[in-house]
Amino acid sequence: MAALTSNFYVTGGTLRMDHTCYLERQADQDLLRGLMAGEFCYVLTARQMGKSSLMVHATQKLRDRGCAVTLLDLTSLGQNLTCEQWYDGLLVRVGRELQLENDVDEYWLQHERQGPCLRFFNALREVVLPSLRLHHSQPQPAGAHPSPDPGNPPRRLVVFIDEIDVVRSLPFSTDEFFAAIRGCYNQRSQDPILDRLTFCLLGVATPAELMRDPHTTPFNLGLRVELADFTPDQALPLARCLAPGQPQGYADSLLQRILHWTHGHPYLTQRLCRGVAHHLENHPNLQPPEPLVDRTCAELFLSSRARETDDNLLYVRERLCRTESDLAALLELYEQILAGKAVPDNELSELVNQLRLAGVVRVEHGQLVVRNRIYEQVFDRQWIAATKPIAELQISDGRKIRLRGTTTLGRTEANDVALPDAKVSRRHAVIHRQGPCELWLADLGSRNGTFLNGNKIQVPTPLSDQDRVEIGPFRLVFSQPNVPRRPGQPGTSVDRTVFEG
Repeated sequence: MAALTSNFYVTGGTLRMDHTCYLERQADQDLLRGLMAGEFCYVLTARQMGKSSLMVHATQKLRDRGCAVTLLDLTSLGQNLTCEQWYDGLLVRVGRELQLENDVDEYWLQHERQGPCLRFFNALREVVLPSLRLHHSQPQPAGAHPSPDPGNPPRRLVVFIDEIDVVRSLPFSTDEFFAAIRGCYNQRSQDPILDRLTFCLLGVATPAELMRDPHTTPFNLGLRVELADFTPDQALPLARCLAPGQPQGYADSLLQRILHWTHGHPYLTQRLCRGVAHHLENHPNLQPPEPLVDRTCAELFLSSRARETDDNLLYVRERLCRTESDLAALLELYEQILAGKAVPDNELSELVNQLRLAGVVRVEHGQLVVRNRIYEQVFDRQWIAATKPIAELQISDGRKIRLRGTTTLGRTEANDVALPDAKVSRRHAVIHRQGPCELWLADLGSRNGTFLNGNKIQVPTPLSDQDRVEIGPFRLVFSQPNVPRRPGQPGTSVDRTVFEG
């Protein structure tokens, strides 16, 4: 039983094709149907939703139907490389998976005058697609175009590109890569061979985020495949290993309570199932389902330690807190959803897209709701209050620092804001939170002083929107647009104890 329990539930990584705990969802059918029809598809959603496992299972089904398939994991190419190395790496992997490595390598070297993007897509067009007309026992020279053979019809090529969001970290723009994919689709009417080439993009990004140039049309081509949570019926196979030796009704009751907490979120559901099964493995006596599941859920996700160690909770938190959008506005929108207010789904809203990519919300009858009860308790109003920035500092070197509470400024990395310069003291100044949204600036006995709007401060002084702070050579602009400016007057009523020592 120990081996069965430990091997059945998988809480990380890609599920093998033969793994029995893979659960099919509507997305499996939608993706297979779209790719077989030649649609360009994309699966862009939060992490740990089963994107890579979906890709692996779709790959096998496509191959069973006679398609040629290649899987390109962008993380395997690395990021510290040139544009030419990146496209060459893509083509090498295509050639290796389709047993055309020598052919594509020869083409790449013979067409060095072409740019790397054009060379990659031309290699697909002129080498790979024509070769897929042939049986492996009929090799042809690279670039040769065989005549049609009714007994050996051409095969469709499906290119999966996983971890597509990696392109945002590359040292060069990949806008032309997505433009070329769009071009393959647009040129089908003039170039019929491209009917046999289709792409599927998977990752954590919005279509707009894939393009660096804001003046370029977002990559919103083709079919968007939604990866939803498990429904109760889809999750039923997970009950088989929850309580071996116990009545099936007992295992079903356990699963029902697990779904009460997870709402079928793939990772959270598998993780909680595994925890419950492990507990029953060591304590096989029959226990009431609800208290058992609730206690296990609290240990795995709701405790203080779990909130700081669980991979999924950390991902959701970091995705929200490190957003490139307005964090305060993002959390205010989430707070409305948490309070049960009607917030419609809107693919054109940057804030809505960021909440969905974090995985903290889902769509229900066209409205956004909190994803599940675990997130509802972990990312609650108290967490929002502690996380929401009440102001921002824009530093002259381009950095933007979100202020949530007391923030130290100084020369060393030990400070919340490091200002590395000899004219800055080790602990130079502090911005202290006083009340719900009031921030005060104080000098910590620095050698060269701290200046506010051109005046050297002698006592703790309240900050107002667009105040200018000068520390050594650094110029910092304080931004707090939602709080009215206070009259210019020195302040001495702040709690002085926080500045001493």
